[in-house]
Amino acid sequence: MKYYPVLLDLDGKLCVVVGGGRVAERKVRNLLQAGARVQVISPQLTFSLTRFKEKGKFIHRQRSFRSADLHGAFLAIAATDDRRVNERVFEQALRQKIPVNVVDDPVHCSFIVPSLVQRGDLLIAVSTSGQSPALARALRQKLQKEIGPEYVFLLKLLGAVRKKVFSFGLGQKRNQVISRKLAGKDLLPLIQKNDYAELEKRIKTLVGPGFSLKELGLRR
Repeated sequence: MKYYPVLLDLDGKLCVVVGGGRVAERKVRNLLQAGARVQVISPQLTFSLTRFKEKGKFIHRQRSFRSADLHGAFLAIAATDDRRVNERVFEQALRQKIPVNVVDDPVHCSFIVPSLVQRGDLLIAVSTSGQSPALARALRQKLQKEIGPEYVFLLKLLGAVRKKVFSFGLGQKRNQVISRKLAGKDLLPLIQKNDYAELEKRIKTLVGPGFSLKELGLRR
């Protein structure tokens, strides 16, 4: 395994994106979705980025990149069509000990960004360790077809059960047993069919009373 997979908490953290084209636009959207404070360095912006800027979604420095632009950054992304600029961002980020990703250039990356499938709080990352972004995209598209909205409800259900089990003081081991039983039980077809009566019956059989959907705070 060449890369160590991690999920970063970017909420409120400064992330710098160098570039204002379509690739940069995708990066900015994802960073904003993760709650990051985004600063974009670029003489020009796409139409969508311009709209985001007008709404105050990020800070824009309408000029070329400067090394000082990375001061205080949690991470940096270089997404320009100028290789020399991207390499400068990479070099400066290394000097300042800031994680950096240069789009489509794994050699100049201290981290790479996987292809993502998101369904609510469920996040699935697919990576080919930078060898074939095309394959990563193909796998992502396949998973997008297979992982439907029923997984969103299932995750909420499992999370609500876990929270309630902890509130009872049953401990981590008991929670693991319950969670594994629920996750291993074939609940997805019931959710797909909106058969909530049978769903509640199975939950109560596995966990016990006090775990109806209403008591768990879940809407049908």
